[in-house]
Amino acid sequence: MTSIRGLVSVALAALLAVAVSAPAQSLTLTRGGELATAETVAAKAGDTVKVSAKTANLRSGPSTKTKKVAGLAKGTKLQVVEVTKSGWLKVKGPQGNGFVSGKLVR
Repeated sequence: MTSIRGLVSVALAALLAVAVSAPAQSLTLTRGGELATAETVAAKAGDTVKVSAKTANLRSGPSTKTKKVAGLAKGTKLQVVEVTKSGWLKVKGPQGNGFVSGKLVR
């Protein structure tokens, strides 16, 4: 007869295996009292993406605190050059080169 402890161990091992194999959608980080979120971006270098938001800002760096280079309309195609750990994409587009948030493109 199998013990309850053995059954619990098997169940926990199965749950852990599922949790480890499931891809993470986001990760919350705390930095100096600020809350930052690192997103998993499906795009990779060489991909072409389109702006999915009504508008998006093309920026000089991977942050909303950097200079706005241009405004991008929905549907604008962009070539992905690099993906940052923070979920920003370095892109080439018709308005120039810069960074756009991975949350605003598909």
